[in-house]
Amino acid sequence: MPIVDTHAHIYSEDVKQYPQISDPYLPASGYGNIQDLKKEVKRNNVDRVVVVQTFTVYQHDNRLTMDTVRENSSWVTGVLNLDPFNPESIDLMKEARQIGVRGNRVSVAWPTDDSILPEHHRLWEAAQELDLVICALLNPPNCQSLSKLMEVFPEVPVVLDHCANLNASDFPNSENLKVVLDLAQFKNLYAKLSFVVTGSEEEFPCRDMFDITRQIIDTYTPERCIWGSDFPTSLWIPKVTYQQHLDIFDQQMGLSKAERSAILGETALKLWFES
Repeated sequence: MPIVDTHAHIYSEDVKQYPQISDPYLPASGYGNIQDLKKEVKRNNVDRVVVVQTFTVYQHDNRLTMDTVRENSSWVTGVLNLDPFNPESIDLMKEARQIGVRGNRVSVAWPTDDSILPEHHRLWEAAQELDLVICALLNPPNCQSLSKLMEVFPEVPVVLDHCANLNASDFPNSENLKVVLDLAQFKNLYAKLSFVVTGSEEEFPCRDMFDITRQIIDTYTPERCIWGSDFPTSLWIPKVTYQQHLDIFDQQMGLSKAERSAILGETALKLWFES
């Protein structure tokens, strides 16, 4: 069974080549770099990784993500975070596609109504042209705008990062959960199940999130659900290790073999590596 980690952040201690913002959110020294990631994926038999631009350190400066993909193309692809208000972003998207980057994350300027920003429309249009995946990082109040974009661009695959930041208190019938479940009507939308740990109020194995995760899986189907570790877990979710995060889906939740195969690898391979 192939395993694909669809959500890893990368950091570099070379601040000259990869300058950081004034108040970066950083892991401890020696953690979170490509060597550290290699150790984790080898230790846990992970085959491929999707590196997601680290906005909390580099914002829209995507050079580290692009260099990481360029130098590790046999097992890594990347998701940029392009500035929707920068007219040069489309050219950068085209350049990145040529080196093996397969996605762009949209995390800023989401409306709270059903309007579509022209700048977001432009990014979606480019993603359609270049066969890229859009990763949408937003909260439930922003999902009306996302819905409109998916109506306009039904062929663009979209990943709902962290399932719009659902948490344990949303089960069984919060408005936030209803919004996320309603989005499943869009067949080009995929649920990233990394919220299992980020939304939990408990320690490993985060059992308070099992029911809500089961509901997401049943609604979206396993073929539209993917696993992501939020590497480096020591920074983002210190309550669990990388191995424990994977184990929640591999063992703890009681998923069937077919469900594990889809969620842990097969769906992500089709999205990012096989087309």
